[in-house]
Amino acid sequence: MDAAEEVKNHLDIVDIVGEYLQLKPAGSGSFKACCPFHQEKTPSFYANRQRQSWHCFGCDKGGDMISFVMAMEGMEFRDALELLAQKSGIQLPAFDGKASGQRKRLHEINDLAARFFRAQLLQSPSAAHAREYAAKRKIDDLTGDLFRIGYAPESWDALTSALLAKEITEDELVLAGLASRRDRGEGVYDRFRDRLMFAIQDVHGNVVGFTGRQLNPNAKEAKYVNTPETPVYKKSMILYGLDKAKGSIKSKDLCVMVEGNMDALSSHRVNICNVVASSGTALTSEQLKLIGRFTQNIAIAFDGDSAGIQATLRGLDLARAQDFRIRVITLPPDAGKDPDDAIQKDPMIWERAIQEAVGIMEWIFQSAMRQLNPSDPESKRAVAAAVLPEIKRISDPIVRDHWLKKLAEALQSDEQALRDALTRTKTTSQTPQTATSASLPQKPQAIQRTPTEDSRLRDLAESVLALILRYPLLLKQAPPGLESKLPEDLSGLYTKLRERYDSDQSHTGPVPADYLSSPDSPQSGLVNYLTIRADRDYPTQNAPTLTVEFLTHLKAFLHLSYKMERRRLEEEMRLAELAHDRVKMTEIQERFRELHDSSAPMNIGA
Repeated sequence: MDAAEEVKNHLDIVDIVGEYLQLKPAGSGSFKACCPFHQEKTPSFYANRQRQSWHCFGCDKGGDMISFVMAMEGMEFRDALELLAQKSGIQLPAFDGKASGQRKRLHEINDLAARFFRAQLLQSPSAAHAREYAAKRKIDDLTGDLFRIGYAPESWDALTSALLAKEITEDELVLAGLASRRDRGEGVYDRFRDRLMFAIQDVHGNVVGFTGRQLNPNAKEAKYVNTPETPVYKKSMILYGLDKAKGSIKSKDLCVMVEGNMDALSSHRVNICNVVASSGTALTSEQLKLIGRFTQNIAIAFDGDSAGIQATLRGLDLARAQDFRIRVITLPPDAGKDPDDAIQKDPMIWERAIQEAVGIMEWIFQSAMRQLNPSDPESKRAVAAAVLPEIKRISDPIVRDHWLKKLAEALQSDEQALRDALTRTKTTSQTPQTATSASLPQKPQAIQRTPTEDSRLRDLAESVLALILRYPLLLKQAPPGLESKLPEDLSGLYTKLRERYDSDQSHTGPVPADYLSSPDSPQSGLVNYLTIRADRDYPTQNAPTLTVEFLTHLKAFLHLSYKMERRRLEEEMRLAELAHDRVKMTEIQERFRELHDSSAPMNIGA
């Protein structure tokens, strides 16, 4: 058994997929969810425990747990296998692939740096002021260990010297973003100096970079310094704290978004664990994809000033376009400037603020109303100008009508006047349709095709085979010679099913995973797909219903097959007549007779 099969044998695809998607039971051993690889509202993604495979009927992608992780994480095969091996506790053989080796090496270097910074904070006499600052921010030892909080010494080469001694090269330090090259002369120097260090970890807990906070209030350098973009650190693909928050996000079905690392860290310290930080940037499609693995519900806490409101709306354009359900958290006026301040004062303030978060439209409305002077027509106009574009974005006419009525009442204005204004209003930000076409993966061309007789024939044949896989006793109803009319790959599968059934008619339930072939056989992928298709199309049907479905699809398949073959022969005959090719005409007439004779026992009409 090779390493990949050993890893897969120790894991369950439903458990692996369930770490990313919210699965619901569907059929005999299958579970369904909305596909993460294309936009949809009705689930067409299925994972099957029996076959240890997955398939999406919307974008026609499928495979095993390794291919799923590769697609979700954007990983190469070896990286995905290593990730699954960690989950299964299996040690993989050594591998020297360049790309994988580089990523792994950078993870190791960043991990060593995190250990160095942590040890400095806990033990170095020169870190006394950093420990004071951490204590002031209530970063206790448990939280510090969990989030890998450390201290970068003031020295220009403390980290560099420590890691060079561990046979890490200067080039590797620069590539990891931990050191910079000297302007004059050779050598490198530490990028982070005299800073409290926040380790940035990816969704799997690998350290990919750092944020360093300046501790000297009189320093001229920037308050925060971040790791630059590296092969393992892409700011647009990271949410601070997600590796620790993902379990709580999934169980609570809610992701709480904050701006600062300290906001997330403090939340976890007081056991509010479904919180991640965006580090002050607008949400990206990659970050939303990460969140979407665990929930479609986001509660967001951003600045409440006028500039902050507009920034929040811009930052949420993509999330709104992707049908995330968004609520906005507002802190009480006396709670402080951010969630960390509120937690320092009383954790219950922050907890209540999350519970009382309002829908984004309600928040927009409330924010605009705070600027309203009922006696000033210009004030009313400004409020309407702020709210109407957001109302126009609402696709549901009932919900849109609700907010129009509410705005008219609040402004003491004529509702029809607002409706007229709405028709002239342009949305102030990217519409969901624009966002979808510009930012999201498009559906594959395969699912945009107009159905043809060929695709219809294939679809009917697949239904026939899927039903047989679900209920092998249906082979009793199949006419002799059916394999000759099926597409080549389905014909081979049908022949194996027929042979297996004829030699062992004791099995009446769905065909087991090892009934036909080994997992790595050429037919395995086809069997996986058809098994999952049976779960999609016939999740709970009993034997009599399955029989009726089988006979209906079989009859439709045979009739269409006969019609298409007859039409093809008629076209060949027409061409032979035009060419006065009597030999060819005689040959085609014989094939007409064979077609009629072979179809007659199957009750096929002309």
